[in-house]
Order: sequence, then C-alpha cells, then structure tokens
Amino acid sequence: MPKLFSVTKKAGFSRFFYRFFRCNVAVFCSYGVNSLLLPRKSKTQLGTWLVLLFMFGASVAQANAKELVWGTAFHTEPQPIVDDLDTSRNFVNHLLFDPLFLSDQQGRIGLGLVTKWKIISPTQVQFELRDGVKFHSGNLLSAEDVEWTFQQINQQANLHTLFAPIKSLRAINRLQFEVQTFRPFSQLIQRLSLVFPVDKQFYLAQQQAENGSHVVQISGTGAYKLSRYVPGIVTEFSVNPDYWRKREGNVSSIKVVPIKQVEMRMASLFSRDVDIIDHVPDSYVDLLNKDKQLSVIQTRGLKWLAIELNQHHPALAKRRVRQAINLAIDNARLAEGLGPYAMASTQLSIPGQAGYNEELLPRYNLLLAHQLLQQAGYAEGFSLSMAIPNSLFDEQSKVVSQLVSMLDRVNIRLVPSWLDEADYQANVSQCLSDLVLTRRQKDAGNVLSIARAMYLNDELDEPKQATRCRVYQNEEVSELILAAEQELDGEQRAVIIRELEKVMYQQAAFVPLYWQRKIWATNRRLDINSLNRNSLFPLFEHLQILD
Repeated sequence: MPKLFSVTKKAGFSRFFYRFFRCNVAVFCSYGVNSLLLPRKSKTQLGTWLVLLFMFGASVAQANAKELVWGTAFHTEPQPIVDDLDTSRNFVNHLLFDPLFLSDQQGRIGLGLVTKWKIISPTQVQFELRDGVKFHSGNLLSAEDVEWTFQQINQQANLHTLFAPIKSLRAINRLQFEVQTFRPFSQLIQRLSLVFPVDKQFYLAQQQAENGSHVVQISGTGAYKLSRYVPGIVTEFSVNPDYWRKREGNVSSIKVVPIKQVEMRMASLFSRDVDIIDHVPDSYVDLLNKDKQLSVIQTRGLKWLAIELNQHHPALAKRRVRQAINLAIDNARLAEGLGPYAMASTQLSIPGQAGYNEELLPRYNLLLAHQLLQQAGYAEGFSLSMAIPNSLFDEQSKVVSQLVSMLDRVNIRLVPSWLDEADYQANVSQCLSDLVLTRRQKDAGNVLSIARAMYLNDELDEPKQATRCRVYQNEEVSELILAAEQELDGEQRAVIIRELEKVMYQQAAFVPLYWQRKIWATNRRLDINSLNRNSLFPLFEHLQILD
C-alpha cells in the first residue's frame, strides 16, 4: 500500500487531505481558461481528476459525520401521542420531543421549554414558553400546542389518573398558558415534566391528508428528526439543525436496531456491529469489563418489579393472606440472584429519597406465613392467577419461576399467564387476574405517581375512570396520598410519605420485589464521560464520538 494512504490518525489524515487538495487545485489552476481548448484526451484527464477530488472530499465529509448505532431491547416505533409513560415503549420519543421541564446532570427538574412561571393562587399557575423554538416542520412552538397535547394525553386511559388533579390547562396567548388544579398540588411541576408538546398544526393537517395511511411522520422540537422507520428492522434519526439548545455532542445521526434477544445484543456489541446496547444483564458485566475496548455504564433510571394483589379475590381481601404472601416471597434472595445492580424493595421509595422509611425491612418468614394462612382459614392453600407482560426482559422473566416455587412452599399454586401488551393492559384495567406482575420504569421512584396510579380512590377520576379497576382500596391510604400531594413543604411531605409507606407495608397492599439499576454497554469510540447518567437513558445530544 502506498505510504500516502497509510496515514490514519485524525491529524495526519487532515494534513494528507490538505496536501492532496492543494496539489490538485494547483494542477487544475495550471490549466486555466485555456483548458477549454485542450484536446479531448486532456479534457478527459482533467474531468477524472475533478471527479476523484470531489469523491475524496465527499468521503472526508462522510468520515466526519458521526453515526451512532444502537442495539436496543426497547420498542422502537415513534408515537406522536403517547398512551403510556413506560420507557420501554416510548424511549425514541425522547430523541424527537422535548418536555416542558428537563432533568439536569444531578437529576433535578429544571427549565426546559418552559422558561418561567408565576403562582397566581395555590390552585392557579401561569407558565411562559421559550420563544423561537421550532418544530421539525418549521412551525413555531406555541401555548396552543401545549394545550392541545395535554388534551390528547389526558384522554388516554393509562395517563388520566396521573393528571387528574389538573382541572384545566389553557393557552392565554402565543407563549403563555395557565394551569388550574382542583386543590393545591405539590407535584404539578413533576407532572408537567411528563408533557412533551407536539405540533398541533402539523398533525391536524396530516390527519386530513392521510386517508387511512399509516406512514409514521413526526414533528417535535427534539434534538433529532425522524429520517426512516422500518417496523421491526431499523429506526433512523438525523440531527435537528434548528434545535433550540446548544449541542454539546457530535452525533449527527442515530441508527436504532431492535434486538430483543440478549445474546444477540451482546454478540452485536462484541463484534462491533453496534456502538451501544441497553438492558445488559449483570451476568455479562465481568466479561465486558475484561474487554479493554468496551465500557459498562449505569444510568439513574431504575427498573422496578412488584406484585399487585387483587382485593376482589376473597382470600386477598384478608390482610393476613396478603401478609402471608409477602412473608413467603424472599425478595432479598431474588435481588441477590440478579447481581450487585439490584436491591430488594420493601416500599415504593428508594433508599436516599426523602420519603424512604428505614423502619420497613425485608420480612421473609415461612413459618409465620404458614401460621397466618392457617388463621385466615387457608391452611390447605388455594390457586392464584397472575398476569405477566411479554415485554419483561430476560433477567426479569426468570423471576417468575422463582415466585412459583416460593409460593408453592405455603400451598399457594401460582398460575402465570404471559400476555402481549394490549392483552396485559386490558387484563389490568378490568381486574381479570388475581395477581399482576407490575413493572415500572419511567416513573420509578416517584412515590406519589405510583401510589396515585395504583391505589388512589379519588373522586376526581369520575366519571371518566368509573370503569377503571382498583386492585386495592383503603381509605387511609387514599387520604395520605392526597395529603402528600397537597403539602407544599418538602419536609412535611416527606413525613407524610413515610407514614404512607408504613401503612401500605402493614396492610400488605402489594408485594415489593426489587429495584434494578439500568446497565448499558458501549465501545470505546464513545466518550462515556459525556453521557448524562442521571437521565433514564443517555442523552445522545451530549455524546461525543472519539473517532
């Protein structure tokens, strides 16, 4: 190979291109205007040089374009209007849309599309949007877009409960909107951070023009634009040149490839076919750490697994039975089996949160579980059905067989039923199973969000949610949730949450299993120090690719 083409380092490569360009421009200029009078053969040679020069320049530009290839276990279909807040279903939307409020590098909620707000009364707040923010279509973001987006998501059965305390959200003028709540609501900013404004004008026009077409078109304000979507094959994104925030990274395009099987994801990373993968099992961490070209990272995002108990079942209506089920399941052992990135859960709060109650400890005790079942009249045992989503990842799905074995020791026969997402949601909303294996990611750790969605019996849900099933209802629990939501003082709110955790623990309202840190793996061409680990997943607009 000629020595000239052996230069591979960035600096050397740039010097080579400079010399190549200078040399050939000089050749071109030497022809001058008289080149038009050259013989055909000479003109052909000149044309060849110009084509080669153009092709080489194009190849250099392509080399400078930083493409990221992401192998994911997530569902990758972009959705203009989300119907669920689960990260595994909506993660690509975070590339395409911006929330009203953003999380900073410390995980604190800060300003996003909203720049400031003013409290008019305890139940009335006015917000102002950032001026000049453009959607991918070129339309300017307005308060009318925020109002329309809120109306759309508030109609989703899975989301209405979270936004039920909000009485109205209406546009005042182009940049200002007002939110009214039914009562003082301490979680208002947190709830609004779940609103990702969409382009009303674009989508209304698209709906009129589609005529039954199912082509996915997206217009958000996010750092990346949708370039191509092939269901089940690939989702491609290109950088948004009009993005309102300063881009700190150099990723110009992202190619997302769905790879459901964990072995295939790992093989793709080891073979360098992808640059980054998510949902890395703990069992692979040691192997990854031995490869000097790969890195293991963990984000702030957590996966949470728990069991909801359907109180409509005659046995589960009894507190002793619910307590016995909690005592029969050794969740500390489950977490230990998942590795160092998992920890047993005893409540909704995570250790370190203000509302975490340190008095609530794991309570595995088979002997006491047998005694409680005998006192409740179920010494001979009984059967329970359990709804399980197919979307569980490998390490989570292995927990199911362990649960079956643990409950069998106290004569409870567990009958798992694996369901696709639509059937699972229908099962949950209609209380068709005795138990439900619940997994949460987007709002993991947000105690009041989870408690409201799972257990609050709130008159504000009527009549829209009159048919919604509540697997567990307790007046004291509902009162504590509402009290915490209305308490504006952070310390006092934490006291109420700790009491809420204690009551749910004593009542055995659910079976907490474990929290698990999200593990990612990358190759070394990615600067992992530029990743925002306090986000639920890396923010790629900050990411630096090194080569």
